[in-house]
Amino acid sequence: MSEFTAVAAAQRQRLLLAEQQRLDQLRADMVRRRQDSFNNAQRRKQIVAERVELDARRIRDRRNDIEFEVEAQLSFDEQQRVLDTIDNDTLFQRNQSAIEDELNTSRDRREAAEARLLRDLETARNDAVERNELAQRAEDQRQAEINRENRIIERRIAKRKADLQAQIDLRVSLDRIGNTIGSPLRPQDALPGDLLDVRA
Repeated sequence: MSEFTAVAAAQRQRLLLAEQQRLDQLRADMVRRRQDSFNNAQRRKQIVAERVELDARRIRDRRNDIEFEVEAQLSFDEQQRVLDTIDNDTLFQRNQSAIEDELNTSRDRREAAEARLLRDLETARNDAVERNELAQRAEDQRQAEINRENRIIERRIAKRKADLQAQIDLRVSLDRIGNTIGSPLRPQDALPGDLLDVRA
């Protein structure tokens, strides 16, 4: 009887131990499931947080990209405006240079024409002065020739008058001497060196 009791007690003990092990296993499985559920929840929470962070990063990146594109467009527009200004300034400078070149060319042509005109006028004036000088010189020479001829003629006339006056004086003197000596004297009778009365 005691042996049967011992066997029954041992069997009950085994059953209790098996039940305890089963309960422990159930408890361990429950704890593991809870832990897995917690871990899964944490993992899902982490994934959600990572997705939120990824979406936020994507939004920031997109905003940065948009800001970069806007800044790049603004920079491009500014560069284009500067280039347009430079092109306009270059075109203006080219037009200004063309106008200045045209004005310089026109001024050079006008100055060259004025210089030629002044040179021609100076040449004409010099030619006129030279012609006037030549004409004046020819006139002076002609007047000098006329004056010389007039002086020669005047000297000849004066010499002729002097010769006539000398002949008249000689004739008068001879007549006076002839009246004194009583016989007329001829001019050929008056020899060189003789004293004659030449008083008028």
